[in-house]
Amino acid sequence: MIELTNVTKEYRPRHGRIQVLRGVNFMLKAGQKAGILGRNGSGKSTFIRLVGGAEQPTTGRVRRNMKVSWP
Repeated sequence: MIELTNVTKEYRPRHGRIQVLRGVNFMLKAGQKAGILGRNGSGKSTFIRLVGGAEQPTTGRVRRNMKVSWP
């Protein structure tokens, strides 16, 4: 299972902060599939990096009880 609980991701460039994801809750059980759709800049790649463990959330929790493949 992959589970995101109340995940928020912010980046802090030189001027201010950018909130990319806010309060995301998501669960994917073994054998299930999901597609990620959205406009440019909506946080799709950030979401995938969080799921894959390449980045950590600013707040919230990401649990992975199964293998995640990320290029």
